[in-house]
Amino acid sequence: MTNLGFLNTYETDYYQWTIEQADALRKLINTNQGLKHLDKLDWDNIIEEIEALGRSEYNAVVSLLIRQIEHRLKIDYVPLKDCYRKWQGEVMVFKVNMSRKYSPSMKLKLTENFEGIYQDAVKIVKAEYDVDLPEECPYPLEELLF
Repeated sequence: MTNLGFLNTYETDYYQWTIEQADALRKLINTNQGLKHLDKLDWDNIIEEIEALGRSEYNAVVSLLIRQIEHRLKIDYVPLKDCYRKWQGEVMVFKVNMSRKYSPSMKLKLTENFEGIYQDAVKIVKAEYDVDLPEECPYPLEELLF
């Protein structure tokens, strides 16, 4: 992939870019040990920090997804009509903020973790309100992401 390709990935899918860059650096230093000391760079920690950037972006999306589900559950299952408007506003805030952090390459991992993400939202709602909630998420991931 050319530098232009990396730039494109950086701009269109930051999470994937962090994975690719960490992997490329790891392969580079593992196959060319002489480069590991190039300009006294701390390669291992540089790689770890790049990976941490990607994890941070992913975790932010998960957090916003949990909050969005939590508020949608409140709207649909908590009988407090006076709160619905505020909760609807919160859903929009979480969705807008998530759209700024979301990268397409996160979708597979989000899909794999979706049940746990939903269960975390359920725990939060149940801690606040005594309500029965569905066993499975009533909102498709696609709908929550876009």
